[in-house]
Amino acid sequence: MNTVLGNILKRFQTEGVSSALRLMGARIGSLLRSAIEDRRRGVSTARELKDRALGITDLSNHWYVATDYQTFRRAMKHVDIRPGEDVFVDIGAGMGRMVLLAAELPFRKVLGVEFSRQLTDIGRENLRAALPGLACKDVELILADATQWPVPHDATVLFLFNPFDGEVLAKVCANIRQSLAEAPRKLTIVYVRSEKFFEKEIAWQEWLLRTHEIPCVEGRVAIYESKLLPGAVRNGRPGRAAKPEPAEIL
Repeated sequence: MNTVLGNILKRFQTEGVSSALRLMGARIGSLLRSAIEDRRRGVSTARELKDRALGITDLSNHWYVATDYQTFRRAMKHVDIRPGEDVFVDIGAGMGRMVLLAAELPFRKVLGVEFSRQLTDIGRENLRAALPGLACKDVELILADATQWPVPHDATVLFLFNPFDGEVLAKVCANIRQSLAEAPRKLTIVYVRSEKFFEKEIAWQEWLLRTHEIPCVEGRVAIYESKLLPGAVRNGRPGRAAKPEPAEIL
């Protein structure tokens, strides 16, 4: 909550009253959605926890804030899911909200990777509560350091909500590229707030195409696809160019 209030105050100082009020309305809407959607599933994913509370000392790892339910749904409208084939991975899964939402879709497998034991334990409790209502039953929350975790060769959709920066981000991206080199395939990356660190620190243009930019409560979601290897064809057609959507006023 303190982070939300801080963002609203910053918006007031930099952009004025009307902009701050729009942001306040969007944040209140997000909080209400979180409460309603969590209650409907019998889970708890909405708490905001800072690194100190989680015992994390490396400032390259960012504190836990769950992605808005609406943000996920908007982003996934632009992801072509092959039912029973695609594998979804949330890197920085926290309390498991995105894992649960992905498992409501027809993925073959859904994985979440989280560095904090406290968050992983909460996420596993949430998974046990929600599992009967999930479309995908092959769901796992993995306690692991993402810099040391090899990205599975069958992973086809990766999700990240600005989980880290600096050396940690660079190592995780190197792991993703290594997975692609070992098993060339179409890989889609859904990245919330990629403009914050990812697009500034990573030479993503070398290996990714940005196909969509979507406004959201958090700021922006960018969707990327791995570039074609020379002579390769992706689903019978070349990769797509970016399609920015109309800006949403927050």
